[in-house]
Amino acid sequence: PGECISPNGMAWHDGLKTLEKGAWRGPKNEDLSGYIRGAHIDGPEKCKGFIFHQPGSTPGVWGWNDVKALFCVRCGFAATEHIVLKEPKFDQPKPKPKLKPPPLQSLKPAEELNELRKAQQSVVAQMNDSGLNMLDESMDPLSIAAQMPKPKPKPKPVSPREPPKEQLPVPAEKLNDLLDRAGATGVALARSSGDFPTKVEAREDPEVATLLAREKAYSDAFKDEVERMVRDQIAQERRKELDEELKSRKPTPTPASKSKFASCRELLESRALPQYIQQFEDEAMDPATLEEVMQHQGRSALEEVLQELGVSSKGHRMKIANAIC
Repeated sequence: PGECISPNGMAWHDGLKTLEKGAWRGPKNEDLSGYIRGAHIDGPEKCKGFIFHQPGSTPGVWGWNDVKALFCVRCGFAATEHIVLKEPKFDQPKPKPKLKPPPLQSLKPAEELNELRKAQQSVVAQMNDSGLNMLDESMDPLSIAAQMPKPKPKPKPVSPREPPKEQLPVPAEKLNDLLDRAGATGVALARSSGDFPTKVEAREDPEVATLLAREKAYSDAFKDEVERMVRDQIAQERRKELDEELKSRKPTPTPASKSKFASCRELLESRALPQYIQQFEDEAMDPATLEEVMQHQGRSALEEVLQELGVSSKGHRMKIANAIC
């Protein structure tokens, strides 16, 4: 094994460098760091003196992998918990030799330096000079490119338009056959007369007549549907106008009707029912409220309110209701 280096960068003590033939060179009370240790720091009753555990003596553990070398064999505590009797002597690192500064070079005079600088500037100017005046438009590549005529775009090939495919009530092949037959009938009639007559009693093909009647029915149905849609649209617009006009009109407030009686006391005394005055006053009831219940909810609702106020007699309730009406 080579030289072991401590955590602070210095070499271990000479007597602690190696393990040779399974035996430790140092004394029994010297730890791995080279410190001679004595009793435990808490007193000799804990440990009389440190005893080093030889690395590799633990069964199943090899050499420096034996962690028990950091603990005392006698007490089992760590070696750092024992008193240091003697510190190891570490080899001091050798000082590095100081480098000599380079010799000073003689400085050139200022005139010579200026001449050298001017010579370098002239060389750079010659290298950069291309003999072209970039301010001249005839030499400017951007202006030349702008003056070049632009190529005319080629016209796109026009693809022949296909006739729109209409949904016919009959197959296309059958329709073409019918049209051919109708055309042949017309040509034959024209040839027989020498000119196109105004009234020709041609033989009508029943299939052609059916087709024409069906097309006319489809056309009439389409017109009716368009007219219905137009009428619906006009009706919706008119309905919106009427709604806006109704919203703009503010309802005229109905004047509040004055009550016949100034208070419930006056109402009850007019019907000879003074026994209910205290109950009406406890509930803060007034004749105007009773009249509103009568106008908006009806007589039955008024009688229910009177019954809740304590007017248990049907006859008394009818007297009060008749007075309010």
